[in-house]
Amino acid sequence: MNLKGRVINEGDVQATAVVLESAFSWIGDFDAKTGALLVKGPLQGQSIAGKILVCTTGKGGTIAPFLAYEAKQGGHAPAAILCDVADPILIESALAIDIPLIDKVQPSPVKSIKTGQTVRIAKGAITVEG
Repeated sequence: MNLKGRVINEGDVQATAVVLESAFSWIGDFDAKTGALLVKGPLQGQSIAGKILVCTTGKGGTIAPFLAYEAKQGGHAPAAILCDVADPILIESALAIDIPLIDKVQPSPVKSIKTGQTVRIAKGAITVEG
């Protein structure tokens, strides 16, 4: 399956997807020291380190890019982020740690990608395997 979206930060990466069916916050939804998701539900405790985070949008405050940077320095940051709509904090965080960020993905990545699928981002194109 091929998807397209608006490239906010370029990069080429291939990794396993982790699909969070809600807004993502670096503050409260994520442990920067381990890479684990803290959200209640089936993904609680799952690491997004080195994976492609798929979410609806971002949320949070101005400390978020610092937490993203801490995660990147420790090897616990996601490899990329795909979302329906990137909020300013998600954009700033992705730029601060220089990971690919694509939003306005069609069809919606939250609805079309499943946790565990392999996703490749190359030259702005998104390919989902499996």
